[in-house]
Amino acid sequence: MLPTSGRCFAQGENLMRTKSPAPRTGATILALLLFLPLAAYADIEITLKNSFIEKFKNRATIDATFTVDKAHRQANSPKKDGDLHASGRAPEIGLASVAELMNARSARPALDLIHESEQTGEPVSVRGVWRIWCEHGGDSSHVQGKALHPFTTTNPDHVFEIHPLLQVGDEDVESSLQPIEGFTYKEAGQAFRSYENLKSHIKPGTTQTTITTGMAGFNYVEFVIGLNEDPVHVIDDGLTVMASVHDLEGELLVRNRRMVFAEGTVPFERVRALRKGDALHVVGIPRINLSLLSFRVANRNRIAGVLDWSLPYEMVIVAAFDDVPFADDADVAPSPDRAAGGGAPPAPAVRPESEVIEALARLLAERSSGAADTGACTFTANVKVFCAVFTRAQCDQLAGTWHAGTTCSDR
Repeated sequence: MLPTSGRCFAQGENLMRTKSPAPRTGATILALLLFLPLAAYADIEITLKNSFIEKFKNRATIDATFTVDKAHRQANSPKKDGDLHASGRAPEIGLASVAELMNARSARPALDLIHESEQTGEPVSVRGVWRIWCEHGGDSSHVQGKALHPFTTTNPDHVFEIHPLLQVGDEDVESSLQPIEGFTYKEAGQAFRSYENLKSHIKPGTTQTTITTGMAGFNYVEFVIGLNEDPVHVIDDGLTVMASVHDLEGELLVRNRRMVFAEGTVPFERVRALRKGDALHVVGIPRINLSLLSFRVANRNRIAGVLDWSLPYEMVIVAAFDDVPFADDADVAPSPDRAAGGGAPPAPAVRPESEVIEALARLLAERSSGAADTGACTFTANVKVFCAVFTRAQCDQLAGTWHAGTTCSDR
């Protein structure tokens, strides 16, 4: 079990104040840096249909009629990740795509169907986790719906993957979402520092939205999640849960990030049996969070600079280990609501102000007026301490410090 600590966001801009403001000059410089032209750090443009964003923003998977242009003759060795890659095209996607099968050597019938499609040119029906990520985007623009020609390589410039595959034709391969024996996973600290610092710019349009960002790697990262809530957000093809991210030594890396689990997989079955405060040792891959992308576009006239915040991303959990993380570590206490007598939360990690503002806007959209039993809730962002009026339940959900019956002016 892991503590859920240190997250709290304001409920209204008029309620928010800072007790320890950063020097004005430093804040001004930071603001200027945040709004530098995107050309300084980004070279990949992804243009998506708004209808696609809305359809898949709260889905784990996609079904596609996939024409395989070029596939690996055999799966990668476990040392190289154990995947089989196949490039291709699908009308349901409309972008250059690569389908990837995990632990592919254990799924020979599915491999045969992929190679059959490659040889005949006939599409094969597939289902798998959709993934938009600039790992192999190249220095180019990717426009959904633009005409595509057959690929001659298994790794063309692409930002869309069906990764991992869950079904190929009639072959169910959900069981392939297992730890990769013999593979060295990416280190969590380095990976999540990279994810958290990715820049982006969003350009809304009537029927399309373009997001500009840069290359990003770090596939198959091993880390530990601590559930910040019960796993109750069921979607049509899985579930999502907000969780903190820790390295294998228990160090807190990210306070709150959406984790996605595809229905029918081992990770899905493992997480649905947990509760807030529990921990799970996992392997995950990042993808752009279309739900946050949609939210930022919808709130661009309410939140200054929202279109230039860091890249909205989430983690798809593709494997879960059997161990209980930190169960024998006396230095890592369970969350207060799971341990008799409570417990002291760990030292807070530094959280970017943009993350606080994003959660603020989300709460503004979700809150109901006239809530009773409110109190001042204090929280931090970077080196600043903020305050907002919340109900106890809201403040508990965000792990803030709640003061019953008081306002921020009392603090």
